[in-house]
Amino acid sequence: MKYCPYCGAQLPDNATFCSTCGNRLGAAAPQYQQPQYPQYQQPQYQQPAPQKMSYMDKVRAARKNQKVKWWHWVLIAVGTGILMTLFPIGG
Repeated sequence: MKYCPYCGAQLPDNATFCSTCGNRLGAAAPQYQQPQYPQYQQPQYQQPAPQKMSYMDKVRAARKNQKVKWWHWVLIAVGTGILMTLFPIGG
């Protein structure tokens, strides 16, 4: 009895082909070689050039960053109350 060098199946002594995998017997079994892959290199990226902001974009950004604090509303309410007391409407 002999064995297939490809799949390891047990074969009769006079077999020329493996009945399991179909490979020809008697030929040298192929040697496995690790595939050679090209060396990977990280691509180099450039940062984009800074964009110039238009005047309106600057205005929008400034408005977006402005926040009215709660005490501003309190001052407005107190000031309005004082003005209405000093200068009544229709009076």
